[in-house]
Amino acid sequence: MDTKKYIEALDMVLSKRYESREYSLNGYKEEAVCLAYNNGWIVFNGERGNHYDEVKCDTILKACMEFIRKMTHKTEDISIMENEFLVFFAKAA
Repeated sequence: MDTKKYIEALDMVLSKRYESREYSLNGYKEEAVCLAYNNGWIVFNGERGNHYDEVKCDTILKACMEFIRKMTHKTEDISIMENEFLVFFAKAA
């Protein structure tokens, strides 16, 4: 499994819709949705130096899908973004 390809594909999907200040794919960032690795993948909201609404994932793929869900709560947008992510990842593989 190539973690870098997953993260690049996720960034391609996110950068089309969100400003880079709204998310971090490399650990904690203030007032952002964040992805980090700490004995497993975690997705959380970073605020005031804390991790809120933290979700632990056992694979990078699950973490990427969870990250998309944290960025938007609209079912239609989640589906579109997840599909785009999988297409971008397949092209990179």
